[in-house]
Formats: sequence, C-alpha cells, structure tokens
Amino acid sequence: MLAEAGPQAAPDLLKPNAEELTQLGGGDPEELEAAAAAGDLRPTVVSARRLLERGVGAVLTTLGGSGAVLVTAEGAWFGRAPKITVRSTVGAGDSALSGYLLGSLRGLPERDRVALAVAYGSAAAQLPGTGLPGPDHVDPSGVETSDIHL
Repeated sequence: MLAEAGPQAAPDLLKPNAEELTQLGGGDPEELEAAAAAGDLRPTVVSARRLLERGVGAVLTTLGGSGAVLVTAEGAWFGRAPKITVRSTVGAGDSALSGYLLGSLRGLPERDRVALAVAYGSAAAQLPGTGLPGPDHVDPSGVETSDIHL
C-alpha cells in the first residue's frame, strides 16, 4: 500500500473519491463531503496534501454532486459540478479521470483540467446505466472553477 511503499514508489496521480481520500489521507468521509457541499474545501485539500507529502504528484478528489478538487505542489483548484439530473453514478469517477487525463494530454493548465474532469464525470452521471460520455456529451463551460487559497 501507499503508506509502506515510500515516496520513491508513489504515483504521479491519484483519483480518489471522498471515502478513498480519507482512508489514505485521514479524516471522515461524511464530514469531508458535508464540508464540500457547504463550500468548505479545506478538509479535502488538507487530506490531499498529506498524500503529496508522501510523494504523490497530484490528487484529483471527486466529491460527487459538489464537483472535484485538484491538489498539486503548485496549488489547489476546485471545479463545481453543474446542476444535473443524475441517472447513474456508475463510471462517473472513471469518466472524471478520463477528462483530467485528456486535459493533461492537451497540455491544459490545472484549472482547465479539473473543469474537463468535472464535465466528463457530470456527463457520465446523466447517462443511464453504464453508458460512457463522448465529447458530444461534455460541456466544460458549464463547470465553474476557482483557485483554492488556504
């Protein structure tokens, strides 16, 4: 596991949800999600920074209907999920990761990467069953992004 591996074996990117983040970086998942829903992203950033201290390059935490937080050594960014009708959450986290990686491959700045991640995750949640979104389902302009300063 990450705790035993040491910094030399840490991944460049982790994409946890709130429960997974708190398992790795400490905290309570319900409190983290409730804080995020209320606009307090501090618990998410603090927990993600613990992983950076252990050698992880970047942490993209998906927070369901609240959106996602990206934390790197350079800073932290939030993408607020647009209001949608959720049909299925199956694959939404994987789709968010796909959006982030697509943004990375395109050389987008971190703020735009988190917007693309949230757009893909939100698009997946609007599809029935296990459907995956394609580019025609995604609208990153509907994602409000901001820098997080703690």
